[in-house]
Amino acid sequence: MVVSAHYDHLGIKRGEVYNGADDDGSGTVALMEMAAAFQKAKKEGNGPKRSMLILHVTGEEHGLHGSRYYTENPLFPIANTVADVNIDMIGRRDKFHLDSNNYVYLIGSDYLSTDLYNVCEDVNKKNNFLTLDYKYNDLNDPNRFYYRSDHYNFAKKGFL
Repeated sequence: MVVSAHYDHLGIKRGEVYNGADDDGSGTVALMEMAAAFQKAKKEGNGPKRSMLILHVTGEEHGLHGSRYYTENPLFPIANTVADVNIDMIGRRDKFHLDSNNYVYLIGSDYLSTDLYNVCEDVNKKNNFLTLDYKYNDLNDPNRFYYRSDHYNFAKKGFL
């Protein structure tokens, strides 16, 4: 099981700074926190049932280069990867959720397998009670979010 996030952003273009706190910074911090939580759970005898790979990549903003490199040169056989859960833009507020911070956009959880979708729904109902928003979960969405984040290189190999 891979959990990924990217840590690059656009930098400066035409003299304007493109900060990446929402985009790359939030995912990077979340990934580090998750790694610490998984390690703590493991030490307490409650570790995950599958091996976890915490994967920081770069080059997302310029063509998903880091995740492409990993999927072409994996540390572990790519055939042993069951899923990549990619974290991108935690804490981003938008006009559709002005009254709540308690939501997450899920994109692609049902494209390659219904298992991930069902796990997300079931775990959320039992534990989190987030609003799972599937607004952008359409392969034809004009924003093309499914194709623009690091999970896509795993999806091209047949893994979400």
